[in-house]
Amino acid sequence: ILLTISTVFDSIVPNLQEQLLQTAKVKTSEMILVSNMVMCFLLMGYTVYSGELISAWNYCIIHRDASGVLLAQGLSAYLGLKCYLAIIRDYGGVVGVLLANARKIATIILSFLLFAKPFNERHVVGLMLVCVGVYLGYISKKGEKKASNNNGNKSSSGRKRSETRKNRNDKSHGHNV
Repeated sequence: ILLTISTVFDSIVPNLQEQLLQTAKVKTSEMILVSNMVMCFLLMGYTVYSGELISAWNYCIIHRDASGVLLAQGLSAYLGLKCYLAIIRDYGGVVGVLLANARKIATIILSFLLFAKPFNERHVVGLMLVCVGVYLGYISKKGEKKASNNNGNKSSSGRKRSETRKNRNDKSHGHNV
């Protein structure tokens, strides 16, 4: 049941983010700030209610290195989310989800390469199915784009993405690196 709920929300969230970033012109940093503030208050309320906040606070006081690890994890999560939202803004929700899934595939492969784990034929079949799913998603997105270009009707979001890329390229050529 939880996996089904997660899948439903995983299909809704990137599309809502794409609408906010492209249509409402919300900045990625604003979206991250507001969503993290909402989640902070929700999680703060839950951890106070469950009693976990006090024990976590005490643990971080005793083990100062845990606080540093949590800070580093938070900063890397922020940078990763900022990149992910930029991909959604520039290329759309489908491409963002496809790249996120490709990242998950790379993580799975690296976990088997870096850590000694048993690897059997079920793992191979599962990995192949995930790769086929990502590839089919990519092909369907590419087919939709090709069909819209063949009809001579370039969508407004496609025009916006092209303009965004063109503006970014124009700005980058004006500065010496």
